[in-house]
Amino acid sequence: MVGKLFTLIGKLIGLALLALAVGVAALAGYFYIKSGEPMQVAEAQRLAPGITLREYMRYTHTVWEKADDKSVAAGNNRSCVLVYGIVEPIVGFISVPFQVNHYRAIVGTPAFAQYVEYLNGDPPPNDLLTGPWWNLPKAYWWQFEYGIWSDTYLPGGNCRVRPLSPAAHSQTGNP
Repeated sequence: MVGKLFTLIGKLIGLALLALAVGVAALAGYFYIKSGEPMQVAEAQRLAPGITLREYMRYTHTVWEKADDKSVAAGNNRSCVLVYGIVEPIVGFISVPFQVNHYRAIVGTPAFAQYVEYLNGDPPPNDLLTGPWWNLPKAYWWQFEYGIWSDTYLPGGNCRVRPLSPAAHSQTGNP
């Protein structure tokens, strides 16, 4: 009897882990597809109409390599490519569902404004936060893309990429 219970619990844990792996793979696939579409960040589209997140990341990678070269020349370590090009997207992918679900839980309360201020950003549009659960991947993507943009383009920090121009984007087909 006890052995059957442990077998059942083991199977349930295995199914839960399989469901989690399938969910993470599906979300990663969704993010990959969305990264090839024009960015939703209005300022990015104003500066370089039609730019995708993949194009933006290729452009920023070039700028980060130059910043890292300057850092090494000054006797410091390389960090821009590693932190913003590798670590930041991975951490963002992992943390975005938690951020968005927390937004959903506190939307309409005084804590909502405090959380937005704490994250130094904008939450996903209200229709994605308060809408049906199947809008969650759209909300996750919105938060991920805005997070990448705000962490790599907005003023502050050594690895910020500025300026991005429509001319740079349109001359080669990508920045």
